[in-house]
Amino acid sequence: MTSALVLIVMGVLILLERMGAGYSLREGWPWIVIVLGVGGIIRKGRSVAAWITTILGAFILGAKYYSVHISVPAMIKTYLLPVLLLLVGLLWLWRYKKD
Repeated sequence: MTSALVLIVMGVLILLERMGAGYSLREGWPWIVIVLGVGGIIRKGRSVAAWITTILGAFILGAKYYSVHISVPAMIKTYLLPVLLLLVGLLWLWRYKKD
C-alpha cells in the first residue's frame, strides 16, 4: 500500500515537471515523506514511526513552502533533518523487524 502511494506521488510530481508546472520531484520530496508516514498509519495506526514520519514530512513541507519559520542555530539546522530522517528510518526498521 505504501509503495503504491509513493509511486503515485512520484508519478504526479514527474508529470507536473514535464508539463512545465515548475514543480518537480526536487521540490516535492516532502510529499513522499508524508505519504510514507500516512501509508504506515493506514497499515498500523499505532505505529510511532509512521506518526513521526508524517509529522516530520508535514513540518518540512510547511517550513519549505508555507512560511513556517523557526529560528534555530546553524549547526542544528544543518544536522537536524538528516539525523531525524536516519532515526525515523531506524525506527521503521526496528518496528518491522519486531512484527
